[in-house]
Amino acid sequence: MAAAYIGAVVGAGFASGQEALTFFVIYGPWGCLGILVVTMGFAAIGALSFRTAQELGIDSYRELLATVSNPLWAKLYDIVITCFLLAGVGVMLAGAGSLVEQQWGLPAVFGVAATALITGLSCCLGSEGLFLLNAYLVPVIAAAAASLGLVGLGGLWTKVSQTGITVLWSWTPSPLLPNWWLGAAIYLAYNSMLGIAACTPLAASLSRSMWAVWGGVMGGLALGLMLLGSSLAIWNAGPEAAQTAVPLAWIAHRIGPTIGSLYGIIIWFAMLTTAATNLYAVVRRLGCTPEPGLLGVLLLLSFGLSLLGFSSLIELLYPFFGYLGCSYGLLILAYYWRPRRNV
Repeated sequence: MAAAYIGAVVGAGFASGQEALTFFVIYGPWGCLGILVVTMGFAAIGALSFRTAQELGIDSYRELLATVSNPLWAKLYDIVITCFLLAGVGVMLAGAGSLVEQQWGLPAVFGVAATALITGLSCCLGSEGLFLLNAYLVPVIAAAAASLGLVGLGGLWTKVSQTGITVLWSWTPSPLLPNWWLGAAIYLAYNSMLGIAACTPLAASLSRSMWAVWGGVMGGLALGLMLLGSSLAIWNAGPEAAQTAVPLAWIAHRIGPTIGSLYGIIIWFAMLTTAATNLYAVVRRLGCTPEPGLLGVLLLLSFGLSLLGFSSLIELLYPFFGYLGCSYGLLILAYYWRPRRNV
C-alpha cells in the first residue's frame, strides 16, 4: 500500500528533481522546513483517507468524496480529478517517448508503446497487478533518490562545516509561490489529492484497516525522505542545477555517463508507476472492470490529450487544483474527528 501511494505521487516531475527544485530548494534553508511539513501532511492525509476507504469499502474516489464532503463539492472534485488523472496518463506516455528519444536516440513511439503496454497489462491484473508493479519498481526509485541524497549530503557536510548553512542556496521563486509555506501547502495539496484519488481502489481491497493506516504513514514518510534526498543532491550541485530541465538526471550524468543512463531508466519507472495507478483509478471511477478494449480506448484518449498543449493547461489549473486539495485535507480531518457513525 505504501509503495502504491509513492508510485501515484512520484511522477516525472518528482523523479526528475524539478518539483524538489521548484517547491523547496529555491527557498534555501526554509525549504527543509517545507519538506518536514509536507512529510507530515502526506502521512496524515494518506492514513486517514485510506482507513476511511478500507472501513467503508469505498473502491473509487467519487464515493470517497461523496462521503467526506457535500454533493456540490463532490461533483466538482470528481470532474477535476478525473480530468487530471486521465491527462496525467497521457503526460506520462508522452514523457516516456521524449525520454527514450533524448537519452538513447530511439524513436519516441518505442517509449510510448512500451509504457502503454506495461501500463495496460498491470491494470488488467486489477489491484494485484498494481500492487505487484509498485512493489518492484518503487524500491528502485526510492533507492536512486536515496543514493543521490547521500552523495549530496556527503558533499554538503564538508561545505556546511566551512561556511555554514549558506551552502543551502536559494533562488528567485515563482510569483505564484512567493514564500516557502505557500509552496509547501500547494505541493502537498495537489500531490496528496492525486495520490489519494489513485490509491482509493487499492485501499478498499485491503483486509485490515491497520494496513491502510500504515500504508499511508509509511508512504508519506518515504515520500518526505525522497524529497529530502533530491533536495540535498541539488543543493550540493550548486545554483547551476536550477538552470537545467531535469536537475537529477544532470547531476547523475556528472557522476558518470552510465549513472546518467541508469537514472534515465529510473525516471521511466516513475512515469510507469504513475501512469498505471492513475489509469486504474479512472477505470474504477467509471465503474468498469479493466478490460483490454476499455484500457485501449483510455490509453489512446490520454495520449491524445497530451498532444493538445496540456503543459499550458497545467500551468493554469495546478494552483486551482492545489487549493481544492487544501480543502480536501480539511474535509477528511473533519470527517475523521467528528462523532463516528456506526458502519
